[in-house]
Amino acid sequence: MKILFLDCDGVINHNAWYRSQAYYDNDFLDPDIDPKVIERLNKLTNSKDVKIVISSSWKIASGCIERLRRVGLDNIIDITPNLIFSIPLEDYCRGMEIDAWLESVKSKCLPDVEKYLIIDDMNDFFDEQQRCFLLIDYQVGFSNDDLEYCLKTS
Repeated sequence: MKILFLDCDGVINHNAWYRSQAYYDNDFLDPDIDPKVIERLNKLTNSKDVKIVISSSWKIASGCIERLRRVGLDNIIDITPNLIFSIPLEDYCRGMEIDAWLESVKSKCLPDVEKYLIIDDMNDFFDEQQRCFLLIDYQVGFSNDDLEYCLKTS
């Protein structure tokens, strides 16, 4: 199984989206989500048989998965555990939640994770996760260049 750990703010919504005419003319289902980014993510996950696990702080809000599915994001299977409130803040990093999710795969009887990619606009990950991390420019979100890179390397 191939997994994409997906952040939301700065990735599926971004500064260029909020400044664009498309945002103001938008009749899309959710104004905080750039529909072009959803198209790009679906192209990646559908063409490479990749499953999405939400690693964003959006997961704290109930209905996160439903919200993303409602705007057409395919292949979401889960969210990472929410550890930010269970450990001291100075010890926390998002990489802990990804490690915890990867460990939980064994107990959930899911197929083994053969490969994963973390897509985020902030680098809050362990050294060993850096080789599986793509830093997204929060000014432009998940771009066509990012998509092409992912398609070539996955």
